[in-house]
Amino acid sequence: MVIIGAGVVGSSIARVLSRFEGSFAVVEKAHDVGMAASARNSGVIHAGINYAPDSLRARFCMEGRQLLQQWCRELNVPVSICGKLVIAQSQEDLPALQHLLSQGEANGVPDLHLVSREEATALQPGVECIAALHVPSSGVVPPYAMTLAMAEDAAANGVVFHLGCEATGVVAAADGFVVETTAGALHARVLVNAAGIHAGRIARWLDPDAPEVYPCVGEYLILDRQVGERFAMSVYPAPRADGAGLGVHITPTVEGNVLLGPSNEYVADPEGTGCTQCTSDRLLDEATVIWPELPRQLVIGAYAGIRAKLTPPEVGGFGDYVLLTTPEHPNALHLLGIESPGLTAAPALAVHVVDGFLSGAKLKPKRADRVRIRRWPDRFDELSEEEKARRVAEDPEQGDIVCRCEGVTKREILHALDNPLHVRTLSGIKFRTRSMMGRCSGGYCLPRIVEILQNERSWSPDDFFLRGPDSPAFAGRLLEVNRDTARS
Repeated sequence: MVIIGAGVVGSSIARVLSRFEGSFAVVEKAHDVGMAASARNSGVIHAGINYAPDSLRARFCMEGRQLLQQWCRELNVPVSICGKLVIAQSQEDLPALQHLLSQGEANGVPDLHLVSREEATALQPGVECIAALHVPSSGVVPPYAMTLAMAEDAAANGVVFHLGCEATGVVAAADGFVVETTAGALHARVLVNAAGIHAGRIARWLDPDAPEVYPCVGEYLILDRQVGERFAMSVYPAPRADGAGLGVHITPTVEGNVLLGPSNEYVADPEGTGCTQCTSDRLLDEATVIWPELPRQLVIGAYAGIRAKLTPPEVGGFGDYVLLTTPEHPNALHLLGIESPGLTAAPALAVHVVDGFLSGAKLKPKRADRVRIRRWPDRFDELSEEEKARRVAEDPEQGDIVCRCEGVTKREILHALDNPLHVRTLSGIKFRTRSMMGRCSGGYCLPRIVEILQNERSWSPDDFFLRGPDSPAFAGRLLEVNRDTARS
């Protein structure tokens, strides 16, 4: 079986399949998993208020919310159920709150309450509103860590990940499919297309009538961790009926940063994840309307992600998920338009693929002694002082701080390279440790990381890549130096 796409959905499916006997492979054009929309979102665990009852989005959100938290506990991925406020800032917004309340109750979302301005500001001081919908069951998770942890767990249990391997075509064969890739052909009896923004194009290789998927960019701003001390829960504006997203919101993260965004703009380039000053200014302006005390000077970074939308620009809004098979190719499943709440829904979608779409395959579960959960490592910076002292006594490199902003140690840097996906990039280290994610954006720690890898792993300048071979970290040399001579 071949899965195209190693985002959060593809990695979730891979994790479920890794508990069964069989040959399972994942094809991913990036040189690491989850580096597209799966890492470039708000990281929100959605409660289920935004989706029409009986829709697939509602179903998989409600099922996925509980399963996601269970998986994160198993994998040691941090989760915070911090709650959410959806605020009304004028009388015109109040019907939208009532609609969300009714819709959420119909979907089974627990403990929803309409609250007054005074109650809202008690929950989140400084928020400007006249009323709000309180959603206690919403939360946040680091989306990159969740995706990486699921994929690494799947790889440790036998799933083969072909990274840096782009699918270039799919051809039906007598016994299934031939998946043509930049690294050669793979034969598959069963195909699952979980390619996100590219899923529509891939689906049309087999079914010319498959829906088109439209790229929609969302930009975010990152606020310094000290802002997290003042902002405890997600705050969303009342939704607009024609909006391509849920509006510019303010979201705390489990690491302490606060996110502003996203924007929403249909674009032609499905890879266009650049950020612009004009959008950054607009995000700050819109977020300041929600939180007038927002410390604009504490923006430390920005990023953008591409949503995979089924609704065209002239329509806007949201379409429901499409899980497409055809009579001509019943062993190919295409997951289309898996936008928000895709992160929340991913584990439930994975279970549905295995229990539903693959039910006829009669997969044989592995014996319990042949399954091992690969847990996401504890962050040294978050350990108790007693545990830090114990670990440093065992291994002094545990106490050698390489990244001061995030408290990342030398041992964590080296451990990140020993991942079961065999990712050896600076970006791979960044997302596995949070080094280079702090307020200096790697200004302090990157030179030390380079030094460590040269000394400890014998990397040459030609071995350093940001994301893969197409992004070398060093453009060239100003002077050729003999390293042995330089050290003497």
